[in-house]
Amino acid sequence: MNRCPQCKLTLLNDTETCPLCHCVCEEMNEEEQAAVHMRFGSGAPYPDAHGRQRFKRLWLRIILLAFFVAEAVLIIINHYTTPKIWWSAITAGAFVYGYLFLVYWVKHDSGFAAKVGLQMVFTMIMLFLIDYNTGNYGWALQWAIPGVILFGDGIVFFLMLLNRSRWVSYILLLLVLGFISVIIITIDILIRSEHILLPILGVAVSVLYALGTVLIGDKAVKRELRRRFHV
Repeated sequence: MNRCPQCKLTLLNDTETCPLCHCVCEEMNEEEQAAVHMRFGSGAPYPDAHGRQRFKRLWLRIILLAFFVAEAVLIIINHYTTPKIWWSAITAGAFVYGYLFLVYWVKHDSGFAAKVGLQMVFTMIMLFLIDYNTGNYGWALQWAIPGVILFGDGIVFFLMLLNRSRWVSYILLLLVLGFISVIIITIDILIRSEHILLPILGVAVSVLYALGTVLIGDKAVKRELRRRFHV
């Protein structure tokens, strides 16, 4: 018998991932299993999925309306202050990006770590495209993307503390951040960037963090990687 640590769903079989959120489930001990059988019999306490979905859809509509109003205000400000530079197009793209990812977070079935990782990757891509289309000044590779990587390392550390029972489930996200940080510092070196302090810091923190997690987790990390990659 397993339990989902995210939505608190109890499964009366050995299913390893939650059917609602696809989070990796925790195994229940004999005492917890006995308590579940005594309280619910042979049934499992499923959450009120329909009520939660209605609440999420309402907030998505409210957020979409707020984005429309904010962008309209920014377009007016842009028109009367700097009519030759349409920076409001960038804010419009940022609003669209933010809303689409809110929808993805709410409606997609992937786990929390996968959502965080995918959002970080697309944030890096968006920052690079903004830099490239506004003159290619290099601030994305030198400052913004390494900053996102360091911020991502901090988020992973917080998530591991928050979910200590399943902290190894975030190892794949750490490895992705480390891989991206190595790519960024390699590009900065090839183009002979003058500002590589933050990219170097991003590589050092990401690689050492991932290496430390692998060494401390040992068998738990190996088991998690086998489960993720089915090897």
